[in-house]
This record gives sequence, C-alpha cells and structure tokens, in this order.
Amino acid sequence: MSLSLLTDAFDFAGYRDRFARKGRIRLEGALSHEDAHAVHHALEQQTLWELHLVDSEGQPDILSRTELETLNPSEIQDRLAAAAERAQTGLSFLHLGYDLTSKEALVNLGEDHPLFALAKLLWSAEFAAFCENLTGLSGLKLQSLIATGYRPGDFFTMHTDAQAALTFEWNFTHDWRSDWGGQILFHSPSGDIEGGIMPRLNDLALYAGDQPRSVASLAAYAGAPRFAVTGRFIR
Repeated sequence: MSLSLLTDAFDFAGYRDRFARKGRIRLEGALSHEDAHAVHHALEQQTLWELHLVDSEGQPDILSRTELETLNPSEIQDRLAAAAERAQTGLSFLHLGYDLTSKEALVNLGEDHPLFALAKLLWSAEFAAFCENLTGLSGLKLQSLIATGYRPGDFFTMHTDAQAALTFEWNFTHDWRSDWGGQILFHSPSGDIEGGIMPRLNDLALYAGDQPRSVASLAAYAGAPRFAVTGRFIR
C-alpha cells in the first residue's frame, strides 16, 4: 500500500501568511477520502497499542502490550492514578500510543499496514517540503513520529516544546462531536483559550513548538476514541 499527498487545492501563500500571524494552521483533505478511512480503520482495528503516561516522578512511562496483559490490574490503576495526580500540578499525559520512529516498530507493522504507508510518507522529503511550503519555514527535519489514541478520561496537560521548530497532528477521528472533548487547545499567557481544533477525519494541524497547548480530556460519554498521528520537526 502507498499513500500520496494531495496538494493542488491548497492556497500555500494564504497558509504561510496565517502561520506567520498566528503560529498555527489547519487544513483538510491532504489525503484522499479512501486513504484517510483506511488509516482510521487501521488505528481502530489493526494497531497493537501501548499505554503512554507520566509516572509519579514526572517521567514518561510506557506500558507495553505484554505488561498490559500480565500486570496486576491494581498496579496499572496505581500508575493511572499517578498520571492523574501529576496533572493537577504540571505536565502529564495519558493515552494510547504506537511508536512510528524506530525501524523495529515500523517493521513490526508490516509493509501492507496503512500506518506503515503513512509513516513512509511522513518521513519523506516530500512531506517536509510540503510543510515548509505551508509555513514558510525551512530546513525541517522530522525527529519523531507517534500514533495516538485517546479514550474517555485520557488527556495531555498544557505544554510547549521550544526545541521543536514545528509540530503537527494529522487527525483520523471519525464523526466526532465537539462536546466529547479531545480538542487541541491553544492557551494565552493569561490562561485564556486562544483557539481550538476539533478532531476531524483527515485534518492536518501544524503549529510552532513554542505555542502553549493541551489536548482536552475526553468526556466519559465520548462515543469513540480520538485517533491521530503526531510528529515533531527540528532544524
């Protein structure tokens, strides 16, 4: 399987101007409808998720598929509680994840997996050039890539990444409702919400690394997970 960028319909000059003013942009339809649905299906049905969270010391923690199946449920609950407690005072997150950075993780997917095809596209020079053309930035080099799945109660507290020249999230969430949460929220210095991006299928958001943002916690009544692929460019 291979995926191709659809670039002809975009006003690149308009996006560059918007990015220069706001430090963030979003666009829809950079993949075909069929390809976007294939990625959504793969995230929903064909991905061996791990659990990504922050531990009691504030360090990133990953529970592998094997650990999720073998650990005592009470130990898992303790680690979930630690992530929630950290969120009260600082940086914390809790969501499903699948690494798309390491060669081993990509090989484990297999070349026929839609996520493998998407990762191949996102690691390409073509995609970096596409992002440069949209933002006016230059010399972008993708450093990391991860698929994420947020379930009811999952979250990512307010954070920045000043070392990243550009961060992107390509969302593959189907039929979302805004009251389910899960928006990327952009925060002002005074604590107000300057803007937000609702999860949508085939929606690509690009934003400067130093923009304060969070992922709103998913409501208990959210009808489906929130799926996306997130990457980080440096120079």
